[in-house]
Amino acid sequence: MNGFSPKAFSPNRDLERLKNELRPRPLDFGGAYLKVQELNRFLLHNPGSADHETIRLVRRLLVHPPYLKQRQAFFFCKEAAMGLRCIVEACPRRDVVEHARRVLESLALEGQDPCQQAACQVLGSLPLETNPPSMPTDDRSHALPVALPDLLNRLRQVPTFRPEAPTGAGRSGRWFPKGRSLVWVRKSGGILVVKTAQDEEAAGLLVREIGWMRLLWSWEETRLGRLGKIPLPLSLDGRWLFRLRHTGAPLSPGLEKARWAVAFQAPNGYFHYPNQPCEGRLLSKAVFLKFLSRNALLLGRLLSRGVVHTAPIPLFHNRVQRHRRNDGGLYRWPRGGRLDRWLESCDFPNFGLSGIRDLEHLEPAGASGVSIYEQVGMHLLSLLLVAGSYFRNRDPRRRGLQPDGSPVDARDLFDPPLLKKILRSVFERYYEGVTGGLPAPEPGWDLDHLAHRMIEEMGVDRHMEEILRVPDQEQMADDEFRDFLMERGLSPHEALRYRRGAEDIVLHTGPHLGAFNDRISLPEMIRFVGTASALCISGRYFHRRHSAEPAKRAAAPYSP
Repeated sequence: MNGFSPKAFSPNRDLERLKNELRPRPLDFGGAYLKVQELNRFLLHNPGSADHETIRLVRRLLVHPPYLKQRQAFFFCKEAAMGLRCIVEACPRRDVVEHARRVLESLALEGQDPCQQAACQVLGSLPLETNPPSMPTDDRSHALPVALPDLLNRLRQVPTFRPEAPTGAGRSGRWFPKGRSLVWVRKSGGILVVKTAQDEEAAGLLVREIGWMRLLWSWEETRLGRLGKIPLPLSLDGRWLFRLRHTGAPLSPGLEKARWAVAFQAPNGYFHYPNQPCEGRLLSKAVFLKFLSRNALLLGRLLSRGVVHTAPIPLFHNRVQRHRRNDGGLYRWPRGGRLDRWLESCDFPNFGLSGIRDLEHLEPAGASGVSIYEQVGMHLLSLLLVAGSYFRNRDPRRRGLQPDGSPVDARDLFDPPLLKKILRSVFERYYEGVTGGLPAPEPGWDLDHLAHRMIEEMGVDRHMEEILRVPDQEQMADDEFRDFLMERGLSPHEALRYRRGAEDIVLHTGPHLGAFNDRISLPEMIRFVGTASALCISGRYFHRRHSAEPAKRAAAPYSP
């Protein structure tokens, strides 16, 4: 018989035949590829037949240098790794399953690029069974019509039941603007926030944010503080959304066009960002490490309940082309492309000293079609970028190009020992959150090298250029074209020198991580994120699978 047939056969005999054919390791890459596919078809129907030698033979194929040099190496490695995943998911022998797990995890950590990426993606595709909740509605039909001054006065009288502001506590001060919100500080602690929107689409996001607050407050973890200090939504007359009636002069400049609002109570640190100065000073190193690690834990805990924050910070591969790209210019980290304006993206992260915020960006895990593996990586990448921005914000004036055109060198602002602690802590706390409290393994990261490379790329502004292509200019009106140029640093006089659609325009809008339309200049960070994401998902999968048994994780090194 020249191939696997699902008709009458002996599983053991067929597996022995396949192993005999794989033991000498086919010299021909195409032949090896076909044999791996045949083995996978066999394992799909007979996972219980797999043994330790099967796993060792698959590993030999995955690390064979001539195979890794082929153009189709990633797809070959992905196919071979999928065979190990079949064993992990369906083999009844726990010793064999753990062997397959160790091989995949060791390759995710130490394998060469095609093999490493394949192992990470296969581990990252393990089912998590997070039981995500339904997405809250964005229905605006039950909004309460109210004038803004009346809304503000009524909200100050609403009793609340948070420790920061017990019922009947005194209130002081006045409403003051904070972006598109109005804020009132309570004497007893905590703040009242009225968040506004100008159009119906933005109003729908306000409703969704309030919906997520209400949902999270129905969970015991929220009431116990295990998900951070989630804002407490406030209603009037049983309504959560308010349609603002125009009454003449606005209470605050910048809110003239506000037509919708929601309200909630939040802790004092709600508007304090971990990487931004607070009262003129950055957080101390120890406090920054504490709060960044805490947010890693909270993001992991949310994911363990089936909820994903889709935008801890806004990440783009190409902002300028987002209106004509199928991906909207959004950053997809597994592709390893250039990261657009990384430092600007970190300016106001959607997490702060109080925990996770801007809850309109929450969604049920897997709802968007983006894999959980990629979403975990996006969380970890965002946290690491914010860490880099913390060091750069020690002197925010040192950014861009010097008068002679050379890049600003701010590497001296970084603290390598602290950065290594951050890398380790972010992984460990996220792992703890997503697995339900398990201690993270010690994979043996080379954090010295990673920290060095992060400082080299984040500390020197080598990549400043953005190119406004003619096709992108042609989609703009003349006024939009001039505004676009001025928003990117050109004076009105300089903007008038350019004629829309005449030529590509080079703008200095960085720092970016990588040249325009090129690869990321810090692939080591992408590799770390991929490995860490895979280990987090693997840890949760096996914890859930073996939850009926004592939660013990052998401290064996990552070696087959």
